[in-house]
Amino acid sequence: MRLLAAPAIALLILSACGNAQSNSGLIPSLHRLVAANNPEAIYHLGMAYQTGLGLPKDPAKAFVAFQRAASLGDVLASYKVGCYYDGQGGDLVKPDAELALRYKLVAAKAGYALAQQDVASLYAANGDIPTALSWLDKSAAQGWSGALATYASVYNGAPGVPADKAKTAAYFRLFLDRTDATDEQRAWLKKFEEGMSPEEKRKSDEIVQSYRPSPTPLTIKALSGQRAAFELVNRSR
Repeated sequence: MRLLAAPAIALLILSACGNAQSNSGLIPSLHRLVAANNPEAIYHLGMAYQTGLGLPKDPAKAFVAFQRAASLGDVLASYKVGCYYDGQGGDLVKPDAELALRYKLVAAKAGYALAQQDVASLYAANGDIPTALSWLDKSAAQGWSGALATYASVYNGAPGVPADKAKTAAYFRLFLDRTDATDEQRAWLKKFEEGMSPEEKRKSDEIVQSYRPSPTPLTIKALSGQRAAFELVNRSR
């Protein structure tokens, strides 16, 4: 499933990037910090190699940078290493679910919503539904759209989880409010709600009305892209 940031987070990022700086001097500045073993700079250099922003795309160099930064304590780099072991490494890395979970847990415990969503999926694949739901709850609490959609699906009859129409409707509505919903998705929700009892509808409305997403600083930083790299360089001058 493609994960999308909640509008509140997305607007923050657009605002932050509104006055985009030229990245012509960013890479040399990162290299100077990398030479001093700055873990965040090494992570950003890895992202440059991965995205092709400022450097030619080179997944192999990106992975080496992420491994180095992770070993020095950068939690977002640890997440990226986990992604490689989770099947995103192509021919570079043999998929390893245990290593993927180990590395992604570092970022999940630090508060990164996407890592929490991914960790939930990995635990679910291992059959540990209670732990999966606890991580999914943390991600959904930050307003992560993918976690909200998954929550709705889970409570619509996932194995090992009692079906709950109120939660299914509530979390799917919250998901739709935070993404570019299709007519088919909205029609599905309308039909689903028509089959709910008045009490189920009341509970669903309560969940929606009381929901207050609270993204962590780490989640916001991860979504800010190059802006975080520029901030690092500016702080280090």
